[in-house]
Order: sequence, then C-alpha cells, then structure tokens
Amino acid sequence: MRKFLDNIYLSAAIAAGSSLVIMTLLMLTQIVGRWFDIIVPSTEDFSGFLLAAASFLALPYALRSGSHIRVSLFLSFFPAQLRKAVEFLVLVLVLVLVSYIAWSVSLMVIETWEFEELTQGYVAIPLWIPQVSLPIGLALFVLALFDELVSLILTGETSYLRHEDEQQNEE
Repeated sequence: MRKFLDNIYLSAAIAAGSSLVIMTLLMLTQIVGRWFDIIVPSTEDFSGFLLAAASFLALPYALRSGSHIRVSLFLSFFPAQLRKAVEFLVLVLVLVLVSYIAWSVSLMVIETWEFEELTQGYVAIPLWIPQVSLPIGLALFVLALFDELVSLILTGETSYLRHEDEQQNEE
C-alpha cells in the first residue's frame, strides 16, 4: 500500500512539473513569436491554468517530502509526547479544512460543467477543463494528510518530520 500511495503522489508531482515545463514552453514560444510578429493566442490564460495545476498537484508530494513551509521552531520547545499530540491535532484540523475546501472546489467544477461555462480568452474552452486539476490536487492532498495521520497514529512519526530530522542531522 505504501508503494502504491507513493506512486500516486509521485505521479501528481510529475504532472505538476510537466505543467511548469509546458507553461515555460508556452511563454518562450510567445517571446520568440514576438520577434517574428507572430501572436500566440491565450498564452497568458493557459499559463495561468498550468500554474494553478502545478500548484495544486504538487501539494501531496510536497507534504510527504517535507517541502511545505512549517513553523517548527515553536514545536521544538515541546517535549516529544506533547509535540506528537500537537502534530495530531494540527493534522486533524488541516484534514478537516482541506476536505471541506476539496468538496467546495469539486462542487464549483461540477457547476461550471453543468452550466457549460467557457474561458474568456481568445481561445474559448470549457472552463471545467483547466479547473479539474484543483479538486484532483486537493483530493490527493486530503489522501496524503490522512496517510500522514495514520502514520502518526501507528508509528508515532510522519514522513515530513522524518525529513525535517534528516535535514537537521545533515547540518
């Protein structure tokens, strides 16, 4: 199960990285196109959509790898048991909050699909297509948060704390 979940998180990270590469290629195409008086329509729109996709799809992998920004200075003053209790509480609260956000964003995408809304740029595409990466990324983030919560309960540690400890030991 661990390998399966890690592959899901890695796949989302690869999709996020691919979005950034495509966004970069679009921007470079637009820059080079200007030299030859060629306009690439809706480049800014597509770049924004790809940036949003990259941001949301990277969330689960960033959590697992300890890349999220956390205020651990405050937690470092707590004894180990209290720190685990605070980590548990924070994970539960974040899990509830992100689950609600994922649900709300999913409803927004469904509504956009039902009303057949289109983007406003030169190239009009159904709006749900660029929006669908948001609920997918958030749902995977919920899965990763639940994964970390289960890990904390069963083993007493999380992957992001393990990565933090490894980084401190390297310094």
